[in-house]
Amino acid sequence: MSIGMTYDEFWNQDVTMVRAFRKSYELKRRQQNEMLWMQGLYVRDALLSTVGNMFAKKGSTPIEYPDEPYPVTAAQVAEKEAAERRKMEERMKADLMALAARMIKQKMPCEAHPNTKGGENK
Repeated sequence: MSIGMTYDEFWNQDVTMVRAFRKSYELKRRQQNEMLWMQGLYVRDALLSTVGNMFAKKGSTPIEYPDEPYPVTAAQVAEKEAAERRKMEERMKADLMALAARMIKQKMPCEAHPNTKGGENK
């Protein structure tokens, strides 16, 4: 039968099994539908990163295929967001360190400062 039950299970087993098999069938169909939808996303990304880049205007940023799979579960989404947050924090920290290094490098020594005389205040 179409929901996965045999003829014998349908006619000779417990009546509640039909509900369980139907629920299982619905869950399998839903999972298959989501899997095919996800496959469509990957095909779309593949086409965008190849054909889309062929017809893009010169000088525009090329579209890249994703480096890692799309997150599926809530835990994967949270993990990806945390990784992106850490990466952004590291980038900001590196930028601030570079800015501080430039400021230190450009700072004039005390002897050359116009308000001081030989390193001491006037």
